Amino acid sequence: LAVEVVTIVLLMLALFFLPHKINRASQAGQLMRDAAIALLSGVVIGSLSYVLMLQPQQRISEFFLQNAKSGGGGYNVVNVILVDFRGFDTLGEITVLGIAALGIFKLLTRLPLFKPTSDAEGRSWALDKHPLLLAVISQALLPMALMVSVYIFFRGHNLPGGGFVAGLITAIAVILQYVAQGVDWVKQRLTLEYHRLIATGVLIAAATGAMSWLFDRPFLTSWFDYFELPLIGEIELASAMAFDLGVYLTVVGATLMILANLGKMTTSHRPVHEENR
Repeated sequence: LAVEVVTIVLLMLALFFLPHKINRASQAGQLMRDAAIALLSGVVIGSLSYVLMLQPQQRISEFFLQNAKSGGGGYNVVNVILVDFRGFDTLGEITVLGIAALGIFKLLTRLPLFKPTSDAEGRSWALDKHPLLLAVISQALLPMALMVSVYIFFRGHNLPGGGFVAGLITAIAVILQYVAQGVDWVKQRLTLEYHRLIATGVLIAAATGAMSWLFDRPFLTSWFDYFELPLIGEIELASAMAFDLGVYLTVVGATLMILANLGKMTTSHRPVHEENR
């Protein structure tokens, strides 16, 4: 659900820059060709997938189910796989995510784009860019969303959650402020530099893995133990939480860098009736 919300915002921002009408539509012959290629591709891929699923396979799911708690210290098998058993894959993925965000940021810098001043029927944009009701509600939701994000982050090792989805929740909460209040309003109150957030996240994840070398363990070997705290009782601490923090920061930085810069470009135009004043 969190991924879908971010994706919808991204698609709406991207669609804003597309022309409302195209000069030439595909002809009947081109449509038939495209349909035949799509059908052939679907049949080939579907047949290969069907054949592979019928082959005898050795499943590894039982290994993860049996060793998630004893080897990674968590009951959430998916999270343990991401931050422990296959932590090196996750480190590579957040690195690629950060590079992709920086690439998009560079691509959008001074990029001339089609900026419509009205909708497809010629109606100008509304003068009230930031409705009062949305602005008030968004400010009330921000602290609650951040609190939920922290909760989801800390419970991720044993229950559904973790750094990735917590990062998306935080990003959605901040993006809502951009939508409700505007880019300038958010920039005055939020001084985070998103590229530094990405770099910090990747470095924390890599440093967490490198710490295992101090104990003569392979890179990204995790550690966990139980401690008794006053008034709280027994609590589990795991090094994977630091790795998950790196994932969280990278996801927040990359998501906000992409969406905030796209949104900034949509607000750089003025409607026709405002230009004529």
